[in-house]
Amino acid sequence: MLKGHVFSKQLFENPIFALFINTFLNGVNGVSNNYKTGMLVSYSGSNVTVSSGAVCIQGRFLEEDTETPIAVGTESAYCKLVIEIDLDKTNTESELNQATYKVVKSSSAYPNLTQTNIVKNVSGIYQYELARFRTNSNGITDFQDKRTFLDFNSIYNKIQAEFHTVLNELQEELESVEDGSAYLLKSGGTINGKIIVKEGVYDESGLQYLGGDRLKILTGTITATKSDNPGNFFNPTDITLDYPKGLNINNTAVISLTQTAKEGKRYYNFGSSEVSTSSSFLTGSLPARITLNQNNIVLTVYNISSGDITTNYRIVLLDTTARTTSV
Repeated sequence: MLKGHVFSKQLFENPIFALFINTFLNGVNGVSNNYKTGMLVSYSGSNVTVSSGAVCIQGRFLEEDTETPIAVGTESAYCKLVIEIDLDKTNTESELNQATYKVVKSSSAYPNLTQTNIVKNVSGIYQYELARFRTNSNGITDFQDKRTFLDFNSIYNKIQAEFHTVLNELQEELESVEDGSAYLLKSGGTINGKIIVKEGVYDESGLQYLGGDRLKILTGTITATKSDNPGNFFNPTDITLDYPKGLNINNTAVISLTQTAKEGKRYYNFGSSEVSTSSSFLTGSLPARITLNQNNIVLTVYNISSGDITTNYRIVLLDTTARTTSV
């Protein structure tokens, strides 16, 4: 049968409330340190006295409303003063039978306590130690206060501090994200801005897309000297370039050679030395050739005009080295 415990016209019964409190306290027992006199235990002769206060044991609260004296005997013994909860007993409206003070004794050493899981089983015995001492015919000796304490203010402050720590971390992370383009969705999406890939991008088969450090670019200016026979013969001009780091004759592929025309346009045309003498087709672009040598790269441009021509060049090279990294 399904029962309700925080519902209209339903009883919030003690086992569920004890479960809630014990879970909140993470199973910790202890005396409330800010209620009355904190169940201080004192002794005189062969008696101990528990003063007023409150204690929570396995999610169940007990209060000492005034103080209680307890006779401990005069035999030679090792003793522990405990509060014993026994859920196998039955309370009445006028008597609390399920909890009592008790002195647990042993003749040779401090005795072990009985601590069954009364929260889970809603039955059994659980003993919480308040103090330990030895007894003999002269009274109590070797007295030790064994109370533990629950500082509810500190518990609340700790929860708040941890909450604010997590909240601040989330706020810092959110502030570092300018917009949704900071995320690349697994199933697709749009990214606004620049993506820098240092190690390359691979598909499922391990084939690497162009990008990262595989593309190398050489830029500069070259002046092609005038032709000895303008309009009929090409005059070649060479410049020697070093291979970019990591490239050599065996792993370099030339992707494009861009020349800048006087109008500001760029032409992706290598041209050819086998053309007519008319220069009208050039439109600011000179026929060119790139030669890959063992130790260098040679850029050659050709001029059929009667004057020197200076042009900017931009050479894009591809590192064709096989890559073993895959997604």
